[in-house]
Amino acid sequence: MSVVLESERRTVKARVFVALLYAALALGAVTMVYPFAVMLTASVSSSYDYRRHSPAVRAAFDRADRFTRGLAVYFRSFPREIYPDAPADWTGWDVVARDHAGVEAFAEKELAAVDRAEVPTGGMDEARRYLDEVAAADPLSTRCAYDPRDVAHFLKDKYGTVERLNAAWGLSHRSFFDVSFAAEARVPARRAIPGAKFADWLELKRYYIDRAKKRGDFFARTYPEPCAENAAVLRRQIALQFKEHGWRDFFEGAFSNYRLVGEYLFIRGRAFVNTLLLVVLSVLASLTVNPLAAYALSRFRMKSTEKIILFMLATMAFPAAVTAIPGFLLIRSLGLLNTFAALVLPGMASGMSIFVLKGFFDALPRELYEAAAIDGAGEWTVFRRITLPMTTPILAVNALNSFIHAYSSWEWAFLVCQKESHWTLAVWMYQMSQTFAHQPWCVMAGFVIVSIPTAAVFLLCQRVILRGIVLPSMK
Repeated sequence: MSVVLESERRTVKARVFVALLYAALALGAVTMVYPFAVMLTASVSSSYDYRRHSPAVRAAFDRADRFTRGLAVYFRSFPREIYPDAPADWTGWDVVARDHAGVEAFAEKELAAVDRAEVPTGGMDEARRYLDEVAAADPLSTRCAYDPRDVAHFLKDKYGTVERLNAAWGLSHRSFFDVSFAAEARVPARRAIPGAKFADWLELKRYYIDRAKKRGDFFARTYPEPCAENAAVLRRQIALQFKEHGWRDFFEGAFSNYRLVGEYLFIRGRAFVNTLLLVVLSVLASLTVNPLAAYALSRFRMKSTEKIILFMLATMAFPAAVTAIPGFLLIRSLGLLNTFAALVLPGMASGMSIFVLKGFFDALPRELYEAAAIDGAGEWTVFRRITLPMTTPILAVNALNSFIHAYSSWEWAFLVCQKESHWTLAVWMYQMSQTFAHQPWCVMAGFVIVSIPTAAVFLLCQRVILRGIVLPSMK
């Protein structure tokens, strides 16, 4: 039934009402799309532009911003030793990113020299000579703006397993992703620290130089100690690197967050398989138990039906945090810890789903059941051939709710399954948010990836879901 009658649609009052209604819906859509756009932009950002919280990547269409963003790749903080004439208030990359006018002037000045002339024919030879000089220098006299996302690759290629790494270092790491060289990077120049870890730090410096040579780069993450004598050389190499490989470095930096997320969530462990199995079992269990319980309460008028409904609705009054400890103790008593049964069984029945289904079953015409009884149909046939086909929209909504709960719930999964072999994507995503808290742009990339299945399910099933929302109100 339409909100506005057909005879009233041409009146000024009705048109104003419809216009306000569409404006409210548009505003609601913007409030949903805008945060997602900010999250999507943050997932391809870096330490330079993450704190802008913008729905667009400025570096994608602003050459000066792209150059400064590329500069942030090689230096933890703004390299005032190399650019002493930069604005004095540029104390951090977030401050630099907010100074749009300053960035424009800075990039134009730095790129003016390489813009006026082509890269010399022997440019690659010049780049190799520079990198050879850096490689020949004492590693203790060089700096390295290492990328934490490269550490796991480097150590895994060298040691193979984290157990061998722990044996060599005399430490205890759960995975290669937990390793950090932050302390080693802060060690003053020409000072060595005994131990296998510091030796691997020096080897990581050489690894960046070798990789730059193979890629034909003009500059590497490992570079000489900045000083007044070599500042001009470093500035030229950085400008040449941007001119020749600026777009390549931009796209690699933008999608390196997704590469890390893919390795962290999908390659290690059985996160994807566990999540798929949990979702399938949870949806099947929900579509089996809830309709059967609601059908029994609707078809067979028991004296205690109202009390049963009240009891089921009372379960909604307690938040998950309150029921977590009793639920854990019960699962432990049953010996179901670290099993899929501990993940599936508690969510098989839902008080709200049974209540909604019962209300929908009660609204179905009684004549259908009487006709089926006259034809000799059994109760199971009536339930399967008459009731369920007429409640497809409601079942779709219940299936979606069950999918979202099973897919996104990490607290319960982490509580009852301590073994990593049973962790789902939601649990691994929580672990990643803790491990890479210092790199929130990587965490944002993870949020984008794990939100794709939910969005895909809703988009594919939105017609059925909307029918499930509209039909009960029409009844």
